[in-house]
Amino acid sequence: MARLTLGDTRLVVYEIAEGTGLELFRIVRGDYVEQQALVDSFRSHYELGLPPRRAEQRAAVIHMGLSTYRTVSQARGTAIRFPAIGTHLARLQLQPGRGVSFADTGHPGHVTVWGDPLTLTRSIVDIQPVGS
Repeated sequence: MARLTLGDTRLVVYEIAEGTGLELFRIVRGDYVEQQALVDSFRSHYELGLPPRRAEQRAAVIHMGLSTYRTVSQARGTAIRFPAIGTHLARLQLQPGRGVSFADTGHPGHVTVWGDPLTLTRSIVDIQPVGS
């Protein structure tokens, strides 16, 4: 476990424990795994060459991560407020031993995830339109 302090906030990065899984929701573009837009939805702003925003400006580690949510309603609410982010919600079931790390960041229920885009794409168990 690594620790990073951002101002008054301590960032604790976890790996998924053996024998457990982690269900999270990601706002994505596209609705089938072979679609490049969907795979690109699992690339960080850093990997896409986009400039850092908000907390990403304080720490490159956040710029290199992906925003996810603990509940579908949290993800849907964000997608409705910011429709440019994506058109669908992907439900992920993250498993141990696949090189994925995560940290609770931002508001309650917001989780930053770090991992290979293809590994994350293979973790999708369901995709639904934002409006459903």
